[in-house]
Amino acid sequence: MDTVLGLRCVRCEKEWSVEQIQYTCPSCQNNLDVVYDYAKIAQRISKKSLQENRDYSIWRYRSFYPVDNFENIPSLQIGWTPLYKSKKQNLYIKDDGRNPSASFKDRASAIALLDAISKKSPRIMGASTGNAGSSIACLGASADVPITILVPNSAPQAKLAQLLIFGATVVPIDGNYDQAFDLCQEIALHNNWYNRNTGYNPYTREGKKSCAFEICEQLNWQAPDWVFVSVGDGNIISGIWKGFYDLYHCKFIDKLPRLVAVQSSKSNAIHQAFVHFNNTGEKTIKQTAATTIADSISVDIPRDGLAALNSIIASKGLSVEVDDSEILCEIRNIARDFAVFAEPAGATSVAGFNKLVAQNVVKEEEVSVCIITGNGLKDISSALSIVKRPQPIAPCRSKVEEYLQRRN
Repeated sequence: MDTVLGLRCVRCEKEWSVEQIQYTCPSCQNNLDVVYDYAKIAQRISKKSLQENRDYSIWRYRSFYPVDNFENIPSLQIGWTPLYKSKKQNLYIKDDGRNPSASFKDRASAIALLDAISKKSPRIMGASTGNAGSSIACLGASADVPITILVPNSAPQAKLAQLLIFGATVVPIDGNYDQAFDLCQEIALHNNWYNRNTGYNPYTREGKKSCAFEICEQLNWQAPDWVFVSVGDGNIISGIWKGFYDLYHCKFIDKLPRLVAVQSSKSNAIHQAFVHFNNTGEKTIKQTAATTIADSISVDIPRDGLAALNSIIASKGLSVEVDDSEILCEIRNIARDFAVFAEPAGATSVAGFNKLVAQNVVKEEEVSVCIITGNGLKDISSALSIVKRPQPIAPCRSKVEEYLQRRN
């Protein structure tokens, strides 16, 4: 891990060694970001070495990560998910529902798992609306590491099923995600368990940046003009920005894309913070009362909100909010245009893209990528709410033909 120079606070910018601190800044209690020696990284990985590398997973980019115990890599295919081109628009979608637990979060969990193993932590704990929890439960099962997950009682049944099937200790909380998060902080600290919480553990961001690596390599090392990311806690968009930043400073790409944070109007703390910054120049994240149907991005307090805001600003990007009805509509559109089944949070990015296209912000000649962060089987109730379920008919040929004629 000699490529890691230390950890830098996202607010006060003080730097700490990785031996000094594990999670947050001792000076101001804000989140930390891993700082790298890019000259050393560039000596160890190149476009040529990647061209010769047959490991099509996140581990092909191992020189960019803050861990080195690669003998503990989970025996799962994580990353190198497909990038599909639209037939109608200059748009690609990155289908991260193809990961082992069917969500983007496996990228973060892989790095967190190696970090926990290297620190000999007896157990990994986290709070989750479902995806982060099912992800670390899946990877924990592959490495025989005990996992405890606190979930809000509103978590979709499919995500709870994943947690239980993978053998995690599941603690349903009669409250929301933010309450589960705070409880996890207390309990993990008290028991000296490894805390995987998104927007608290700096190493989760390091796994998520692998998505940016793949996008650029899949586009023949041409960075897109725009990248649209659904945002809840803010850790995915800050991680994706970190990936593009790493590539740029190691001279893999010659430009940086503009990032767009897409939020539901019913969970829009980061969008409000971006609007406030544009009006006042102040970086302030305020609590909201989240009620969106997109459970994966439904948060009152974005725990990596400042890093997310910094990423949008640094990329000269934008934020946009969409209604839940627009999100649901895009689940159907994505399925019919790309044959990809997206959960609500995954469809949110495409809803944001179409909104900015309609406003003529995104130009026809510009290349855009939308991240589909999770598979629709995670939350089938949302998908069923926008389709008409046919009623059963008699098992008779004439009745079936009559039914088909009515349908046509």
